[in-house]
Amino acid sequence: MALVLTVAACGGGDVRDEAGSVVTAGPWSVFDLRPGDCVTDTAELSGDVDEVTLVPCEEPHTQEVFAVVRHPDDAYPGAGGVATFADRACLTALAEDLDLTLDDGIAFSYLLPTFEGWNKNGDRNVVCVLVFPEEAAVTGSFVAGTGDASSITVTDVTPTDEEAS
Repeated sequence: MALVLTVAACGGGDVRDEAGSVVTAGPWSVFDLRPGDCVTDTAELSGDVDEVTLVPCEEPHTQEVFAVVRHPDDAYPGAGGVATFADRACLTALAEDLDLTLDDGIAFSYLLPTFEGWNKNGDRNVVCVLVFPEEAAVTGSFVAGTGDASSITVTDVTPTDEEAS
């Protein structure tokens, strides 16, 4: 996986129209992300993240939210437990919702709830995000069916020992 971020706090902006579509670039709370949201470069982000920059998917972007999956546990399973759940849940959503696999040149990452967010705010959501590691940017939405996997550069997606366990 290319990027794993943890979710820390709330934020938002007026980047959506009344129907909820992203119509202009701007900051958006990670707590309010939804499938089909396109995100500009997050290469400088790490650790606790509270917002990202959304853009309309017709504009060049480097990531796209493809699923938001709620973790079923009440007790915090630890960072490793949340990451293991995210790996499985995001791979399942990739195959079932988008009919794509890692062999299509698609890579994904996720945003994870923090220990504090889990226990104080009830945050259980894992946000699954398509990433395009070999592309400067893509246009279109894989969730909306306007993204083109044939234009993605296929890279070696063999999991590392850590990812395989």
